[in-house]
Amino acid sequence: MDYDLVIGNGLVVDGSGAPGIHRDVAIKDGRIAALLDPADAASVTPSRRIDASGGVVAPGFIDPHSHSDWIAPIPEHASILKPFIMQGVTTFVGGNCGFSIAPIRRERAPMLNESGRLCAEHEFDWRWERVGELGAYLRRQGLALNVAHLAGHGSIRLSVMGASAAEPAPEQLRAMQAMVEQAMADGAVGLSCGLGYFPGMIAKPEELAALASVVGAAGGIFTSHLRAYSTRSLFFDSRAPHNILAVREMAEVARAARVSFQVSHLIFVGRRTWAVAHETLAEIERLKHDGVDLTFDTFPYTCGNTTVRVIFPSWSQTGLEGLLESADGWAKLRDGFKPLGAFIAESIQLMWANNEKLRHLEGKFFAQIAEELGLDPIDAYLTVTRESATRGRVLIHLYSGDEQDEHALQAAMRHPLNMFEMDTILTSSGHHNPASFGTYPRILGHYVRKLGLLSLEQAVRKATGMPAERMRLRDRGLIKPGYGADIVVFDPATIGCAADAASPAQDPVGVDHVLINGRSMVANSRWCGDGVLAGQWLTR
Repeated sequence: MDYDLVIGNGLVVDGSGAPGIHRDVAIKDGRIAALLDPADAASVTPSRRIDASGGVVAPGFIDPHSHSDWIAPIPEHASILKPFIMQGVTTFVGGNCGFSIAPIRRERAPMLNESGRLCAEHEFDWRWERVGELGAYLRRQGLALNVAHLAGHGSIRLSVMGASAAEPAPEQLRAMQAMVEQAMADGAVGLSCGLGYFPGMIAKPEELAALASVVGAAGGIFTSHLRAYSTRSLFFDSRAPHNILAVREMAEVARAARVSFQVSHLIFVGRRTWAVAHETLAEIERLKHDGVDLTFDTFPYTCGNTTVRVIFPSWSQTGLEGLLESADGWAKLRDGFKPLGAFIAESIQLMWANNEKLRHLEGKFFAQIAEELGLDPIDAYLTVTRESATRGRVLIHLYSGDEQDEHALQAAMRHPLNMFEMDTILTSSGHHNPASFGTYPRILGHYVRKLGLLSLEQAVRKATGMPAERMRLRDRGLIKPGYGADIVVFDPATIGCAADAASPAQDPVGVDHVLINGRSMVANSRWCGDGVLAGQWLTR
């Protein structure tokens, strides 16, 4: 048989967790056509060969927790998302944390633009409403990567109920269920919710279960940004660790809805919470043993990106701009933040100020910002929030560890129910999250090669086969005949990335080749993807 490409002389780690084998990978028409014994491959005459001697040939990495659906519809998305591909990512699942760009109601466009300003490069024309219409739009435009999609509870609720904080009336709940049902019929892989953000934070378990049951009936997955990732929060009135209560709450929603459940970005926020990491993992195991089909995902850094609004209480979310302009509102917010003063100063870093006058503060921690502005850290945080029109982006540290102590992070990473993800918000401006540049090379270089936390085969499975299976992505995530030719070739002896919170925008090393549907995006560690839109819209 004639092949378009043969990748030869490499160790194939196929994404299943099985031991690597020496095979040549033959590609035809964007698909893996065959795995050839090296002795037989010599007689094959493909149009092109890649010599992978000394390298690992693996499935392209799949990011199951992305917010890049807010970037994909714009023509320049390929240049913005280039760092993903450079590190070997070939597929992302968008629509996470409850905020998706479909399904929506177009009449709510101003509100949706507002809710998406954290992730979006600019406002959309909203030429779609249904998930199927979004997929058609992206296929016409072209995609740099493969894209799968979660319907977002927050976007659906805003579309049906606007900014109302009330419980949905029966007809409103039916309207939301209908939007979820149509999204699943259109090929969405599931439903996400974001319980740390408005409007997810005011949704009760009964509302979430009613929507998740639609997903369960369709065979999709339900994902959740939990209400709490720390031992104390504003959401629970209990002496028990709030992060464990948050896991239990959503596991019970999933049980009631009879749906597979994914805990989004399981992190342990703050030093006191690191101490309950093993207790939290034990609770997840107990729930799994008790019949809840659940897994969780993590990223390999002790910091993560989010909105500047994330630490504001739920009562302030709908009128935050007005509160910040009011002396009484400012005083009330400041009083509530007093216990967080040291955390704000030492652990929150400004990524994007959404204000040219504050651009010089991007990349700095709020202790530095407070000093430059001549304010204390709480007033500095409130000032930046106000001057960014509440749209600033921050990088929060002490997520599951720090430079001296990573026991909580590593316990989560090695756990068999864990898979890897990036959870990055990558736009064209501002100080970036290092995970956008180095997630998978860091896992394979630092945690696999240097620390031996996982075997190579285990790590590749957590980055490929496992997310493909959980996110219902057929013919992806494995090196297997008939599957899409999404492939990364890397040098296990050198792969890594120096990106960190201080200097995030650094290219990885040791990523030799990246192919998306058989087309080269990275060759010999150099970018060759300009103008190449090789991605596909993937449905469940």
